[in-house]
Parts: sequence; C-alpha cells; structure tokens
Amino acid sequence: MQSDFMELDLTEETTLGGIYTIPGEGFVVELVQGGTTHLFDKQGLQYRILTKRQKGLDASVEESALAQVNNVGPIF
Repeated sequence: MQSDFMELDLTEETTLGGIYTIPGEGFVVELVQGGTTHLFDKQGLQYRILTKRQKGLDASVEESALAQVNNVGPIF
C-alpha cells in the first residue's frame, strides 16, 4: 500500500525559514531542506526532533525553532 505521506531525509541540511501564526492553527514552523520548504506544527516539530535524536542526528535547528515557539506562548 502506498502512502501519501512523504518521508523526509533527516540527514539533509535543514535551515529555519520562518515561524508564522496561522488563524485557527497556531504557530507553524517553516523548515527548508534541500531547496524544498516544509511546514510543521508544534507536534510535528516535536516528533521530528525526537526522531532525529533517536537516530543520533543534529536537531539543533528544530530545537531552536521549538524554543522560539514556546517562548512566544499563546496570542490572544
């Protein structure tokens, strides 16, 4: 069975493109990897960090983005 979910190469260099607030969604983190932009919500970012750590990979970009999201907190 083929999945619509695209597996990302976690070993490829990642840069932070930006952090955005989307009405009804909250914060979304834009990560650029291999010339392609990927958007992650907080839960998806946490999962990516956990996965990279389990594989012994550098997750510093993702951790920095998560720290920035956590420091802003909820916007009313």
